Amino acid sequence: MKQKFESIEYEWLTRPTGDPFADTGGYVIKYLWELYPDKDIDELIEFVTRIYVNDWDGKLHTFFHGSKITNPAIKTKDVKISGTIELYRTMINETTVLTKGNCRITGRYTSLFPAGRDFLILSGSGTFVNFNHNLQQGLYLSKEILIRMFFIPLGSQLLLGKVAIIQSSNRDISEFYARNNCSNNLNKISNLQAEILRSDFSNPANAIFRFIDDIMNENPEINNKKRRISLTLYLASNFGASTELKIYQLPATVFNFYTHCHIINYKEDWQIFVRSHYSNSKNTGAIYSRVDETFKIEKKGNIESIGYNEYKTWTNRIYNKLLNNQSIIPEFLRWYKKGNKLHFDIIRIYQQNIRNMKKETIDKVLELADFIINDRSEDEIKKIITRLNGATKSFELRRFLLTLVSENYKKDNEKPLITVKDYTDYLFSDAGNTGELRDVLLIAIYQKMHELNLKVELPKEIIENVEQ
Repeated sequence: MKQKFESIEYEWLTRPTGDPFADTGGYVIKYLWELYPDKDIDELIEFVTRIYVNDWDGKLHTFFHGSKITNPAIKTKDVKISGTIELYRTMINETTVLTKGNCRITGRYTSLFPAGRDFLILSGSGTFVNFNHNLQQGLYLSKEILIRMFFIPLGSQLLLGKVAIIQSSNRDISEFYARNNCSNNLNKISNLQAEILRSDFSNPANAIFRFIDDIMNENPEINNKKRRISLTLYLASNFGASTELKIYQLPATVFNFYTHCHIINYKEDWQIFVRSHYSNSKNTGAIYSRVDETFKIEKKGNIESIGYNEYKTWTNRIYNKLLNNQSIIPEFLRWYKKGNKLHFDIIRIYQQNIRNMKKETIDKVLELADFIINDRSEDEIKKIITRLNGATKSFELRRFLLTLVSENYKKDNEKPLITVKDYTDYLFSDAGNTGELRDVLLIAIYQKMHELNLKVELPKEIIENVEQ
C-alpha cells in the first residue's frame, strides 16, 4: 500500500483499539488495502465517498447526521463528494489542527480534532457543548481515528434500522464480522443494489446466534478450542432526535454451550429442539415438522408449509432466553414430557457451564432417576412423577427425597441413597436452585424412560419455580 503522507501514523489506521466503532473502520481499511494495494488512504476515502454518495444516494443519516454527505442543503452529488474529500484532505494535511493533546480513544499525544455528529456516531455537537469535557466542541480525537470512523458503514449492517456492530473478545471474530459485511456490501454494489446491507432478522437474539452459525461455518474447529469467546452487539443510531445505543452481551459460557451443541453427537437433537421453538403472531398454531424442517399451518382448509428462510426471522424463545440469561430448563422439561428426544449431555453441559450446577449434583440426580425407574411398574412410576410434579415448594421436594431415602433403607440396600454430604453440599446447598433441581430430576426420569422405551401415561405438567 502507498504511504505518501508523513503526517499520518499509518499503523493507527488499522491497529485494534478496543473501541468497537474505531476497530470496525480499521478492519474495513485493512480489507480494502488487500483489495486495492495501490491506493493510499486519501484514495480510499475518495473510493468510499463515491459509494456513499453515488451508490447509496447519501442515505447515511444513521451514521453521520449533518455531514456533507447527508446534508440536504447540498444539492448536487459532485459537491457532496468534493466537499467530503476536501474535509479529510485538510485533516490529513493538518491545516485545521485545533490543539495538541491525547486522543480519547488511542491515548496518543498528537494533533486533535473535535468530533461532532457529522464525523462520529453517538457524539455531541455544538448544541451539546455542556456535555463535553471542559465545554469542548466535541470529543477530541486523532485524525487517524476520525478517518477510521468514516469507513464504518461498509463494515456494518442495519438491524431494526440501526447500525449493528459486533465485537468479540477474540479479535479474529471481530475482524471476520467487519470483513464479511464489507464484502457483502461491495457485492451488493456490484449487483446494482443501491442500499447498505440489511440484516435478515428483526431481533437481536436471532442475529447474534446466526452470526455464531456463520463463525462455525467459517471455522468448524471453533467449538473444539478452549478459548473463552464472548460477543457484544452494539445497536446505534445517530439520526436526528433518535440518537441511542443498545448493547446486547453474549457471555463466553453461552457461546461455548451453543457451539458445543453443534458437534456431531448433539447437533441433530439440538437443531430440532431450537427450531421447534420459533413462533410468530401471524402464524399462531403453526407446528414444526422435523421431516422436512418446515412449519405446517392450516389456512382456509389447506395445509401450508413455511420454510426456514421465512421462519428464521420469527421470535425464538430459546435464543431470547439464552441472550437474556434466563433458564431454558422449563423448555427442556416440556420437550421431554412431550416424548421428544434430546441428548442428556446437552442438559448436563447447560447446567454445569451456564447455571453453575455442580457435576456431583447432576450425577446424584441421575442416580436418583435410576432408583425411581428401576424395578417399578408403570403405575408406580406414574405415581412418583405425579408426586414430584406436585412438589412446588422447597419443603415438598425435600420431603419427597426423604421418602426415597426411607424406601431405600427399608429395601436393605447397602449403599445409602443420599448421604449427609449429598444433601448439604450437592442437593440443598446455599448456592443451589431447588426449582431447577426438581426439573432436572424430572428430565432425568423422562430420559431413563426413553432409554427403556417405557410408555407411561403422564400427569398434567407443572413447571414453575420452586420456593427456596
